[in-house]
Amino acid sequence: MKVKPVIGLYGILEPTEEGGEAAERLMAAATARLQAEGMEVRRSPVIVSDDETARAAARFFLTADIDLLCAVVITWSFDNLHVTILKRIPRPLAILAVPGIRAGSIVGAQQAGSLLTDLGLEHAVFYGPEDAVETYRSAASYAQAAAVRMRLQMGKLGFIGRRTPGMTPIAFDEVEITRLLGPLVESYGWEEIEELARAVPRGAVREEISKLKKTAGTVESDDAALEASVSTAIALRDLARKNRILAFGIGCYPHYAGRACLTVGMLADEGIPAGCEGDLNSALALFLLQSFTGQPAHFGEILEVNEKENFLVTSHCGCGAPSLAARASDIALTPVRIWQRGVCIRYPGKASPQATFVNLTGRKGTYRLCAVSGSAAETGMVFEGNPVAFKPSLPVRDLLEAISAHGFGHHWMMGYGEVVEPLDRFCAMVRIDAVFPGSKASSRS
Repeated sequence: MKVKPVIGLYGILEPTEEGGEAAERLMAAATARLQAEGMEVRRSPVIVSDDETARAAARFFLTADIDLLCAVVITWSFDNLHVTILKRIPRPLAILAVPGIRAGSIVGAQQAGSLLTDLGLEHAVFYGPEDAVETYRSAASYAQAAAVRMRLQMGKLGFIGRRTPGMTPIAFDEVEITRLLGPLVESYGWEEIEELARAVPRGAVREEISKLKKTAGTVESDDAALEASVSTAIALRDLARKNRILAFGIGCYPHYAGRACLTVGMLADEGIPAGCEGDLNSALALFLLQSFTGQPAHFGEILEVNEKENFLVTSHCGCGAPSLAARASDIALTPVRIWQRGVCIRYPGKASPQATFVNLTGRKGTYRLCAVSGSAAETGMVFEGNPVAFKPSLPVRDLLEAISAHGFGHHWMMGYGEVVEPLDRFCAMVRIDAVFPGSKASSRS
C-alpha cells in the first residue's frame, strides 16, 4: 500500500564547463541511491546539454509513465533546457546539486530554481554528495508527495449515501476536490450498494465470515448482521477495483449506524480507506496516511485529554482495520453501542514509537491540513471502539490551542509512522494551507 514513486532521471551539463567527465559516475551514483530510497528510476539515455538532447529526453519520458522528474546538475548549465522538458512533461522537478567548486552545480541548480519559481512550475532543489544517504532523504519525501498527487489525479473517490445531518464541517466541495487534487467524485445511493451486495456470491461471504470468526476473540453479532456487512465490503472492494476508486466517504450515521463499521475496517485492510459519517475529506486524509506509511490508519475523534501524562485518547465506534489491533484475541465483533445493531470491530489499537495525527478539513478557499508527530500507546478498552492513546510531540494543551486557532475539525486520523515531512511536501505541491504543531516542518496559513 505504500506508494513507490516512479522517477524520471536526467543529467544536465554545459559541454564548455569543467566537470562533464564525471557525468556517468554521478548518474550511476544517483540512480543507485534513489533506488535504495524506494524509488523506481527510469533514466534518460541521453545527457541534456542543448535543445536537441532536451527534446530527446522529453520524448523518452513521454512513454515512461513517471510521477516526477529529477535533474542531476552535473555542471553549470542553461536553465531553459529544464523548461523545454517540463513543457512536454508537466511533472514536479527535483533538482539535485552536487559538490564541486569548479563544476558550478550549485550555481546551475539555484539559477534553474529561480526561473522555475517565476514561471510557477513545481520544483524543489536539493544539495549533497551524490553517493550520500542524507542527500536523498528529503528528496524521497518530495518524490512520495509527487507520486501520491499523481495517484489522486488518475483515480476517483466514491461517496455513498449522505453526510451526517447537523455535521456541517464535513460537507465537501466536489468540484474543488477535482480542481485541487485531481480525483473525480462518484456518488452512489445506498440502494445501489445494497443491490451490488445482494449479488455477491454467498460462498464468498461465508468464507470471509469464517476467517473473521477464526481471527476474532469474541463474536456477539448474529450471522445475518455479519453477512450484511461482509457482502457490502466485498461489493465495495470490487467496485473500487473496477472503477479505480481510491477511497470512500460512507454516509452511515444515524440510519446506517453499525451497518458499515465492519465494512470500513475490512476495506482498510484491502488498501481502500473509508471515512465514516460521509466525511470525504477524512477519507482523503486516510488515503494520504496509508500512502505514506504503507498501512491502514485509524479514523477517530479526540475523546479524552490527559495533560499530566500528555496524551489524548482517540477512537470511533469500531471501524478499524483488523491489522491495527494490539492483539487478534482482543478483537470483538459486536453490535454498535446505543443502537445495538449491526457489526462493529472493537479492539484497543496497537502501540508504536512513531505515529502521525492528521485532520483535513475545508472546501474552496479554506482547505487546510494539520499534522502532528508523536507516538501511540495502548489504552485498554476505555471506549467501545478502537481506542488508542496518541502522545503528541508537544504539550497536548498546545495542540488543542492550535486546533482551535486554525479551526480544524473533529475527525482525526492516526497513522503508524512519522510522515510529517511528506505531508508537508504534498500540501505545498497542491497549495493546501498546512499547520504542523511541534514540528520543524513549514507552516502555511
